[in-house]
Amino acid sequence: MVGQVEANAIEQAIDLARVKGLTGSGPFEYPVWERFILRETEPPVRHQMAAPKRFVPVHGQPLTGILPTFLHVQRRFQIQIERADGLDLRRVKVPTPLSKFIRISLGITFAQAAAHERRHLAQACRVRARLADPPPAPHPA
Repeated sequence: MVGQVEANAIEQAIDLARVKGLTGSGPFEYPVWERFILRETEPPVRHQMAAPKRFVPVHGQPLTGILPTFLHVQRRFQIQIERADGLDLRRVKVPTPLSKFIRISLGITFAQAAAHERRHLAQACRVRARLADPPPAPHPA
């Protein structure tokens, strides 16, 4: 759900950057506060954050309903990464999914989206590990 909002914002930011001619080549230096956001998103989880209500998925959706949308969003990210080639990834700003008033650089936006995916993959691995371990046997009274 967040990915769809973020992919739309990235696409619009790239379109605007092309019109403004915000080109450049790396490596790019990012502000401390943006690097902090990236570090906080990267697994392992340091601080748990509840998702805003508008991004909480409906419980019990079948994989066949979720997976095609997930793969479509991933493909959109790939396309936007290709479209961003040659842009100044520090100067191009993207509103965050949490607030249109908070804008971060396109380079950190891409890195943060990838970190967010790694965070969810780590979460899924923990769930699978818990499901694979049988519950402890009750102690005799």
